[in-house]
Amino acid sequence: MDEIGSVLKPLRRNGSVLPYKSNHTHFMTVSDVFLYAELTPADKIAFAKSFELCQKIFGRTNCWCLRESSHPAFSGFALDTSHHKTIRYKGADARPLILAMSGQFQPDESHVAIRKSICNSPHCLNPSHYYWGTKAEVALEGQRKKKNGLTPEIICALQEGRKQGKRVLDLSRQYKVPYHTARRICAGETYETQNEIKKELPVDEFWGITNTICETLVARYPREERDYRLSIHVANELECPWYRRGSPGHKGNFGLMGECLDCLEEIKNGRCAVDVTNFDLQWYWQVKRFWEQVEIRGEDECWPWKGSTRRNNCESIAYFPSPFHSGKTQSASRVAFWLGRGYTGKYKVFTRPECASFCCNPKHLTIREFKDMLPPSKLGEIKLNHGNVFEYYRDRKAVSKEQPGAAQ
Repeated sequence: MDEIGSVLKPLRRNGSVLPYKSNHTHFMTVSDVFLYAELTPADKIAFAKSFELCQKIFGRTNCWCLRESSHPAFSGFALDTSHHKTIRYKGADARPLILAMSGQFQPDESHVAIRKSICNSPHCLNPSHYYWGTKAEVALEGQRKKKNGLTPEIICALQEGRKQGKRVLDLSRQYKVPYHTARRICAGETYETQNEIKKELPVDEFWGITNTICETLVARYPREERDYRLSIHVANELECPWYRRGSPGHKGNFGLMGECLDCLEEIKNGRCAVDVTNFDLQWYWQVKRFWEQVEIRGEDECWPWKGSTRRNNCESIAYFPSPFHSGKTQSASRVAFWLGRGYTGKYKVFTRPECASFCCNPKHLTIREFKDMLPPSKLGEIKLNHGNVFEYYRDRKAVSKEQPGAAQ
């Protein structure tokens, strides 16, 4: 039996899962809904995590308009409504998925997913703003969005007034409803069931079901959940060595190979520098120690690596941990490229054919995939220290406090 289906089974028996009347003949499980939409386990995890995140960002009662947040967790949702007027997830209609995550399933083929008129955003993800209903209820929700539009109370009043013998024309004027609409309502031709009060779950019970489904879904796929957390951390929090606290860029903007996309823009413009002051204090000693193991010569000469090697001097070893590599050491040429031109993650770095072994001159290093980039610019002054490093960073911190927005 489906684990998520078993969570809801006790609730189905007493008919309290769905916020409408139903004979419960068309039940599905959450897994069935995701399977029908052709979504992978990783997609399920991302969808469930979006629910958890929205509750923290927007709260339970407000509209969860995904256009109001640029969080990378919502990247799977299509927010372009030029072709579709409803929220979509990975190419599929997201509304059945939203409803399933709150224990609401389509009772039969005549029912459609309806967005309540309490918010106007077609990008709303809040499950309490949706329900399964009939086409008549779709029309009613459209009316409720209009100024002086129809409501169940007005429908009930029209029908009750007609039973008391009042003229349809008088009722239409009294409640400001078009005559032909009032006539059909009074005759029972349309909105005939809209005066019935729909059964809705208490708020705490509704969100209890939703959170239970999210937690059960996440627990079922631990590997995908771990990968999701890592990808969101990389996309939102991870910093590259060129990041400076309080400064924009070089944080949470990485490509498929772990390359810093902000660094790539600067590499394209020819950036090339050997300057420890480009880096924050947390990187200072590591960057300084690396360049101290390189024999820095003329700007166009090879810079031999004087640090550790292995495999009979066939491979250089430089200590420089990277979140995208399992080991804590890299080749000296790769680290020289990272610290001289920009952080490029897992891309392999090459020296010129005529270079000496383990050359670390940033001007001699290339990445074959970056063919459209400008050649590295003039190195200029090579700066491996800046006097008393502690005074330097204290001064910068003092300036940042006096000028909000300045680098700390």
